[in-house]
Amino acid sequence: MSEYSFNEEQASKADDFANRLDTSGAYVGVFTKAFGTKSQSGTEGITLEFDTGSAGKAEVTLWTRKEDGEPAFGMNFLQSIMMMLGLRGLKSTSGKVDQWDNDAGKRVEQDGEVFPELLNRRIGLVLQKELLTKRSGGDSYRMNVYGVFHHESKLTASEIKERKVQPAKLDKLLHSLKDKDSRKANAEPAQPSMVVTSAPTGTY
Repeated sequence: MSEYSFNEEQASKADDFANRLDTSGAYVGVFTKAFGTKSQSGTEGITLEFDTGSAGKAEVTLWTRKEDGEPAFGMNFLQSIMMMLGLRGLKSTSGKVDQWDNDAGKRVEQDGEVFPELLNRRIGLVLQKELLTKRSGGDSYRMNVYGVFHHESKLTASEIKERKVQPAKLDKLLHSLKDKDSRKANAEPAQPSMVVTSAPTGTY
């Protein structure tokens, strides 16, 4: 028999849909979760919970290594994140992971690999909203990483490498950014609003 204690704070979060980030744009925030994940095909990745504070949270996955060990496209974004955070390497440790379990049909806590060095340090991400069709029908969406930038200077990784002092690529990224429509019956993608916001927590 299961037993539960009442938690008013958790109860109030049940209808907090506004806390989910749902607009393509540039954001400054911190990672509050970072854990290893693997697709059914064997591709490895890191799932990140990104908290912007007032603008909400988003869960994104960077697919970093293919089944054969070759780098996947998400590796470029991970390397950019490491540059912004001043990390020369990144190692996982054993820890508890809260993620979706297909067999259970819900989120469950499991043993997994976590990346504490990525957590609670401010960073800038450009996020793209991707519109999807649920298996059961109806529309859904997810947020994907579209770019990475320094939270203060707004410089991208290539600009830092080239010792630039004036950011230019972030504006170009934002001008090219629009929602991606991956629904079965594709509609014309809407041009999103572009925002930059700061997280109230986390240090660089």
